[in-house]
Amino acid sequence: MRWNVKPSFRLTTLIVLFPLAALLLYGGLSHLFFFYSQRKEIKREALKYEQTLMDMEGNRLRDRVENMVQFVRYYDSKSSNKIKKDAKSIVNLAVNVTNNLYAKYKDTLDENALKKMIISALEGIKFEGDLGYLFLIDMQGNIFVHIDPEMVGTNIMDIQDVQGKYIVREFTKVLREKGEGFVDYYWYIVSEDRKEMHYKISYVKLLDCYNWYVGAGEYLKYMKRDVRKDILTYIKDNHQFTDGYFFVSNSKHKIIYAPDDINTSGETKKDFLARYVQKGLYRDKHYMAYTDYIPEYDWYITAVENLKSIQKNSNFQKKQNELKREANIRINYYLMLFTWIISILLSLYLSSILNRKLKNYESRLKETNEKLVFQSRQALLGELLPMIAHQWRQPINKIASILALLRFNVDKKVGCDKLDAYYKDMENNIEFMSETIDDFRTFYQPKDQSSVEDLKALILKSIEFVEGSIRKKDIQLYTQLEEVSYSLYQNEFLQVMINLIKNAVDSLPVKGKIKVVLSQKNHIVTIIVEDNGKGIEPQNIEKVFDPYFTTKEDSMGLGLYMTKIIIEKHMSGTVRIEQLSPGTRFIIEFHQNT
Repeated sequence: MRWNVKPSFRLTTLIVLFPLAALLLYGGLSHLFFFYSQRKEIKREALKYEQTLMDMEGNRLRDRVENMVQFVRYYDSKSSNKIKKDAKSIVNLAVNVTNNLYAKYKDTLDENALKKMIISALEGIKFEGDLGYLFLIDMQGNIFVHIDPEMVGTNIMDIQDVQGKYIVREFTKVLREKGEGFVDYYWYIVSEDRKEMHYKISYVKLLDCYNWYVGAGEYLKYMKRDVRKDILTYIKDNHQFTDGYFFVSNSKHKIIYAPDDINTSGETKKDFLARYVQKGLYRDKHYMAYTDYIPEYDWYITAVENLKSIQKNSNFQKKQNELKREANIRINYYLMLFTWIISILLSLYLSSILNRKLKNYESRLKETNEKLVFQSRQALLGELLPMIAHQWRQPINKIASILALLRFNVDKKVGCDKLDAYYKDMENNIEFMSETIDDFRTFYQPKDQSSVEDLKALILKSIEFVEGSIRKKDIQLYTQLEEVSYSLYQNEFLQVMINLIKNAVDSLPVKGKIKVVLSQKNHIVTIIVEDNGKGIEPQNIEKVFDPYFTTKEDSMGLGLYMTKIIIEKHMSGTVRIEQLSPGTRFIIEFHQNT
């Protein structure tokens, strides 16, 4: 096997050129350090000062936006609570009316007349708006009062909303547990499209008569519409601050609100503001912005500030600090020359030491690699020889049988056709043995040059090497191989496939299964070898590719290590292992070369 030493060669070249590089580097650094150290320090201090101002202003912008967001959420919560309070108030009013009428007339009116009186009284109770309404239902789901005339007289016990919630069943559950309470669900608006459902919160309370309960609620859609108007009015009244302003947009980049007097530098207002709608702090050359998102309204609230005043203060600080630099230039010049000379001497000394150590390391590394390659091939040779012997046993036995038949028929008159058949059978078996030796010699003798090979053919050849072991254990082998060509060292690839397939064979009991897949997609070649054997212990997964690591008594632990080296170093690919249940899967991937 030929090892690629180009990275080491490049490293050696780098070390040889290190004195010159060090001279230029240290000389340049010395020049910059001694001549411009003060200037750098001044710039650093100025940048630090400017950054401090920016951080302070960024914190102020963040506080402004967060205060605005907190106000929006507070106002939203306050409005939601108001809806609940209003619904509860009107329900309590309806309960009081109903209970009073029932208590007053239950002894003087018949049941039907009293029910009609109560229903008439409840139908006269209205919300301030035109979307909230009362409803009267009994515990069996029959409706007696509802804003939608089509609903009155129907039973809605089994009606579900768009999220699958049984609305009336939720009402009755709350009433049985507490006697009253809030329930949220989706329901249509009578005056709009009845197919479109809207989020609604209702309050229900049990009555003293007829197993009835009364409820009322309101749609949050219209509550949020009114809240939006109030909040935007608040933002308009408080949108400006020193050198800045607020604006509001949504996830579709629509400007909900922005001041009219924005300087957009020739751009449209929408394009100018869109670049600042980035959640968190954002800054460009001229402006700083902070944005927070309110998902309940799909609003991005952004505060933008002009950076002119900050940059003006920063430039003044720079000019003050630059006056301190001029006094130290002459001294720095002599220090630079001294450092330059020291740098030359030091770089020459270090390069000689590093070059010597690298050569020693390369020599030891080459020797170690050669030993590993030799040990790996010797180990694989020891494993392949019994396989070849097993493959030869059948043709040798068959040749012996043919010779015995010939000896038995030597004194008899045997036709030429029969003799030709005996001869052809012997010739086929001898040719099979010869091909086995040729395949083994091809694998064991390394090539100096890579060549374009048919990967499918090589995989099938590697299977032939271990075919004896596969038959011995009666293993079922499945192949799914596409036609793929690749430039590589044939014997190295054979070694990889033999290692993986033999590992699979060794891990399997009798009548196990092995699957070998070769595929190519989007210039990525993938090879998979998997089995349903005993698998690998979790604590050993990270060690399987280490040299000399093995769980077998008769193995040196170099097979998977050499597999990883060949795939990663020579084929620029990757090899990884996955645990199956049961079994193990090895996956090789590399880019198709051209």
